[in-house]
Amino acid sequence: MSLDYNPLFQGAARLGLLLGAIDLPWNRVTPYVEAFASELNAYQELSLDSTATTVGLMTRGSGKDFAFRIARYLENHGIDESRLRRFLVRAKFLEYQNLFFKVEINSAELFEFSYYFRQRISLEVVGAWLRDTGVDTEGLAYVYACAKELQKQTVHFLATAERPQGESLEKVYFSQPQDLEVWDRAKNASYLAGLTENCWQPLVPFQTRLRNQPLFLSLAFSGGQFCPGIKLDIQGVTPDIVETLMQQAGCSPEVCKGTQLLLNLFEKQQFDYLGVHLNPNTSFDTKVYVYHSCD
Repeated sequence: MSLDYNPLFQGAARLGLLLGAIDLPWNRVTPYVEAFASELNAYQELSLDSTATTVGLMTRGSGKDFAFRIARYLENHGIDESRLRRFLVRAKFLEYQNLFFKVEINSAELFEFSYYFRQRISLEVVGAWLRDTGVDTEGLAYVYACAKELQKQTVHFLATAERPQGESLEKVYFSQPQDLEVWDRAKNASYLAGLTENCWQPLVPFQTRLRNQPLFLSLAFSGGQFCPGIKLDIQGVTPDIVETLMQQAGCSPEVCKGTQLLLNLFEKQQFDYLGVHLNPNTSFDTKVYVYHSCD
């Protein structure tokens, strides 16, 4: 029985149009498409940052073969042996299941590679993951305190972003249910991460509309140090909210137009996810995500 590769071809066309619109070369992502064609045929996610100059391309899969192809890809793009070994040890421990792999491309280079394990992972395992990268007791305390505020005993994703030059960025994602207290819990957790009430002001006008949307809250560590601030990933956000937030963040109309192009390419009425990174200095930035899945 022949396989239907129409989703892969359609995804490649979407990717090509988006790259062309912001003057990024197609050949920069060709090795990724070739290495993960079967996974991209089933799942493709594109993201665009708040400058409309960096595109993220992600797929997902399971199994030892998928994990080892990721490792080869990372090795071919300058990730050193110790970080490759760490990835493979983690993948084996988590039984090579529910693994996402993303590359991010800008005008200069393929500059970041990220892998995500989507499983219900205990806080004990989270602690071991972070301690292995140099996070100390004080840093782990942020994670455990946030987990308590968010009423979580597990995390939804554990992730790492790698760059050929520079420290690994470790990320911990907590999911939150759709209920009336979700924003209160998220705010209380963010105060532990160095934010204030003022940091939330850009989201206040939309709190009622977004309160019932599924939400992820993530924390990050670099070089063993906690990175102050949080990132919110909010599911199912309409273009008007995204455009208003981008304008508040100082984005130009041309940048806003780029995010609308991403939505149009997938023929969707709303973004699958809006990412909002809130910082202690009250600045914030955004990222939008749209995906196609054959599941």
